[in-house]
Amino acid sequence: MTSNPAPPASGVRKIPVRTAHGTFEVWTRRSGASPNIKLLLLHGGPGCTHEYFEVFDSFLPQAGVELYFYDQLGSHHSSQPDHADLWEIERFVDEVEQVRQALALDGNNFFLLGHSWGGILAIEYALRHQQHLKGLIISNMVWSVPEYNRYAEENFYVNCRRAFWPSSKPSKLPRITTTHATWSC
Repeated sequence: MTSNPAPPASGVRKIPVRTAHGTFEVWTRRSGASPNIKLLLLHGGPGCTHEYFEVFDSFLPQAGVELYFYDQLGSHHSSQPDHADLWEIERFVDEVEQVRQALALDGNNFFLLGHSWGGILAIEYALRHQQHLKGLIISNMVWSVPEYNRYAEENFYVNCRRAFWPSSKPSKLPRITTTHATWSC
């Protein structure tokens, strides 16, 4: 068994991720240094970007938190493979584990923060790899996609349709709502 090299002291690092369709690269950036708290950030989407987490750079490193910004496969700075079957939760969980290993994060100091879709991914990761985690942080996540879709149908889409698509034919609305509910950050 070979060990992974230690991550650079600071800066960007592309990490190879093995998939059924070959090896691709995901983008990470380390900020700060701490032996006690290493926080990997899982953004929303899938398909959004790490950028909305960059505000953390202004205060968490000074508070003793080592941050790892990360664009998941198919997102922003990472590889953009064109294989629909890569967009499966199991594959994303495996990707997070490969990133954790490459960054040499372990149960003594590894915290995972998931926002929105990243929260779903963080929970799925924790269920399979809890031995590698010291802590889990979930932010603005839906617990049940069917419940969210029901809420969105009853509240959001009706009001959006009135505001933005007043001339939309009712037959077009299901396609619009399905697209939004699936790809919301």
